[in-house]
Formats: sequence, structure tokens, C-alpha cells
Amino acid sequence: MTERSLPRGNILMASGIFLIIFGILAIFSPVATGGLVVKIVALVLLVTGVLRLVQAIRSQRKIDTIMSSILGVVIVGLGVLVWFNPELGSRFLTILLTIFFLVHGLWKISSAFQYRNYSAWGWMLLSGILSLALAWSMWRQWPLSGEWAIGILVGLDLLVTGFATILLALAIKKVRSVGTVDTINL
Repeated sequence: MTERSLPRGNILMASGIFLIIFGILAIFSPVATGGLVVKIVALVLLVTGVLRLVQAIRSQRKIDTIMSSILGVVIVGLGVLVWFNPELGSRFLTILLTIFFLVHGLWKISSAFQYRNYSAWGWMLLSGILSLALAWSMWRQWPLSGEWAIGILVGLDLLVTGFATILLALAIKKVRSVGTVDTINL
């Protein structure tokens, strides 16, 4: 990896700080965080469904109109269902978050190996392993894990990812000041 291809250290540092702040907030109010996440998902579904219906109205081809209308109605219906039945929404979201933590963990592990010339790469690896552990934990407790589990697990993931991002930013800043991409100890 060349010095030019490294991300900006200040952006990574700010991102890490924000992730830590949001992670702490999520951990200290897990039910509120879980409920908020469910409501945000419901809103996203509603907006997506309405946009799909608008697309159906604007479509020139009959098959596109029919397919977009059906999809729009299904998505709006799902959004309304999740909004008014948050328990069902949290169960559905628990499955989605389990998949997210699995994929995100694998991505962080592969990213860690890209930065293995820096000593901070181990923190990103640890963050990826934690994400995989969170995925396993959520899968094991489903469907009993509810809004509180979503809030705590999302908060933990944000917190660990924030710390890993800050350590990576510090290592990159050190590389930029030294001017070489050898192994940097942090």
C-alpha cells in the first residue's frame, strides 16, 4: 500500500470519535436505541415504498408500472407493519443485524489484513472478530433478543469500530509524518 492510497487521518479520527460517542449513547440507552433503529427502518421502508409507487406512476411501460406498483405497495405495507408492530420489526431487524454483523465482521477482518504493515491492524482484526461474535450471539438468542439487544450490540460494535478507527488514524498520521509505509508501532 502506498502513502498516497492511505485514507486521510483526520477524517478517520473524526469518524472514530463519532462512532465512540454514538456507541456509548447506544449502550447506555439500549431499549431507546433499539426502538429508534426499528422506527428508522420503518420510515426507510415507507419512503422507499412511496418512491417506488411514484416511479410506477411515471413509468411508460405497462409491465414496469405493474411491477413497481406491486413492489411499492408491499414495501409500504411492510413499513406500516414494522411501525405499528415494533416487536415484529425488532425480530426482523435482529435477523438483518445478524447478517450485517456477519458481513461487516468479515469486511473488517479482510480490511485489517490490508493494513497489516501497521501495528494497529490488530485492533481492526479484533473489531472484526467481535462483530462475528455479535452475529453468533444474536443468532443464538433469536427471537428472544429484542430492542435492548439491538441497542447494546449496535452500541458495542460502534464503540469497538470507533476505537479501531482512531488507532488506525494515529498509525496513518505517523506514517505521513515519517514518510514511509513500513511497519508502524502504535
